[in-house]
Amino acid sequence: MKVLIFITGYRHLEEYNYFSKFLNMLQLKNIANIFIYCNNPHISSEIVKYYQQFQQTNKHLFITSLNNGHRTGGVEAVSQAIDMGIFQEYDYVIHVHPDVFITDDAYLTKVMLENLENDIVFFITKSDPNDPTFFSFDFFMFKPKLLKTNIFSEGLYSFQECPEHYLHNMIMKNNIPYTLIQRYNNNTWYPRRVDDHLKMYHEHDLTKVQALLDEMTRG
Repeated sequence: MKVLIFITGYRHLEEYNYFSKFLNMLQLKNIANIFIYCNNPHISSEIVKYYQQFQQTNKHLFITSLNNGHRTGGVEAVSQAIDMGIFQEYDYVIHVHPDVFITDDAYLTKVMLENLENDIVFFITKSDPNDPTFFSFDFFMFKPKLLKTNIFSEGLYSFQECPEHYLHNMIMKNNIPYTLIQRYNNNTWYPRRVDDHLKMYHEHDLTKVQALLDEMTRG
């Protein structure tokens, strides 16, 4: 099983440091390659130091000035990566933001193995229980070999809503097979915490992230 972790960010720096430290404690580190896509040409050179901390031999750091802004810059990053052809060899692409830390990979790996041979293309989570069209964009997973067209390019520069609605609308419009993965028991991200199933931690306060890392390191 070939897996790519595709990390899309703009302002993040220390987050890559923590991301790599969590990943290095997981079995996922042995099967996943890394591609960091940063759409900020003025990002600090410190990003190179944190990129080098990833233990994977197959890893890439891509920095570009192409950025459609806060609302759809992340969508544009995925679209550009598809057009660049970097996903073609993989069974799964795991898209995450740098501040979405994978603290345990047991359930995630189980989902990938159990669905490897079926025709499901997208694996989606929910984080807003009051909005059925809110498909979380901070994490989603897909099988690039089954994605016949770049659905992330359609209406990209005219879409006026959030990326979560864009992801939902494009999957529905193109009749892409998808499944929902349980993440939070109550389907809400608030308050920020390690989620109940995928064990991901979307946290902006890095002192809390450090505390969790210390706790996990102590065992």
